[in-house]
Amino acid sequence: MPFFKDVFKRSRFLQIFWMLHLSPPPTQVPQIAFVSRGQKVRNVVSYIDAKCRELFIPGRDICIDESTVGFKGRIIFKCYNPQKPTKWGMRVFVLADCETGYVTAIVPYFGSPTTDSLLRPDMPFSSRIVLHLCETLLQTTNGHGFHLFTDRFYTGYDLAMELLKIKIHLTGTVMANRRGLPAPVKQGLKLKKNESVSFSKDNNVMVLGWKDKRLVLMLSTFHGSDCEKVQRTIKRGEIQELEKPSVICDYTSKMGAVDRADHYCASYAFTRKSLKWWRKMFFWLLEVAIVNSAILFNLMKVESGQLPVRHKTFRKDLLVQLVGNVRNPGSRKRGRPSSTDREERLNEKPHFIAKNEGKSTKDCAVCSDRKTKGGRRETVWFCRTCSRQPGLHPGDCFERYHTMDTYR
Repeated sequence: MPFFKDVFKRSRFLQIFWMLHLSPPPTQVPQIAFVSRGQKVRNVVSYIDAKCRELFIPGRDICIDESTVGFKGRIIFKCYNPQKPTKWGMRVFVLADCETGYVTAIVPYFGSPTTDSLLRPDMPFSSRIVLHLCETLLQTTNGHGFHLFTDRFYTGYDLAMELLKIKIHLTGTVMANRRGLPAPVKQGLKLKKNESVSFSKDNNVMVLGWKDKRLVLMLSTFHGSDCEKVQRTIKRGEIQELEKPSVICDYTSKMGAVDRADHYCASYAFTRKSLKWWRKMFFWLLEVAIVNSAILFNLMKVESGQLPVRHKTFRKDLLVQLVGNVRNPGSRKRGRPSSTDREERLNEKPHFIAKNEGKSTKDCAVCSDRKTKGGRRETVWFCRTCSRQPGLHPGDCFERYHTMDTYR
């Protein structure tokens, strides 16, 4: 790939990489050296987080899920999630638009400092992080009527009631032991396959249980208990038609926005190995910025009646535009020098012969032939005017080389 070495020398890139810092060093060291865990990336996170909401307002359907920034170093807030493709790393809570996968708000998790900075300390952490992200979105958009999708780690009756107060509907899977659910749900529902049952509480919250291969519990303040017909392909390509609750169909189609954004970030990732966690976080933020810009670019293409571009094509075009006309002045081609020096040796200008001061010799470019036994001819004389500085015997060889097209 000659493009990269023509733009940057490897030593120059590593110099910039080693000197990369995200925050200025402190002017004076306090007597008690206490540094917040997220202080190094605070400025970059807040800037990109605000820019994401400034440039795009999500649609009605939004979802909240956690993303993992891969890192196996020694940090106290490292998390493990066996259900994620990247199991070890730093956890980031993400709010994304369901239709496009655009990342709208992010909150990195740094342990207890993050927990203490959230609203509503009387509620569990899983509810507080959702309320924090929703409040951040509402402060920027000044809107209401969003429909939020969450998984069972966040969903609960208390959270649904709090979201209704700020005019946000909630739909998500829920665990049976959550507080506020109907008693039959906590005791355990015994249903047959493709059978469903629903409960209503306070005329605002609907809890539904549906059994397919296993029991699925849903909680929603937006949907009812209505069902719709869907088709499923079973063994040997047979099509099976069954009744499925609409809330589950809607949840399945809308919940994967954060996973889609993670997929885009990991497809052409440029993250490099590092022992510094804040570098990993910085590269992940750059990936999020690139993915969001690609989504906005395609939205503008569709609005103007053009076809959207592929994600890989967008990254290549972005790379070329960012580099521009910058080239490495010291770049040179590797390998042996070119033997096509006809214009230089036949330019009818004075050429000067010189002698190697040391004991090193060169093969004569005119009379030496290594392919023939005993045909090698060495000399200490060479033409110092030609860029190749070929070895040449004084006299006939020197004259033939600089006057004849075919000198051998």
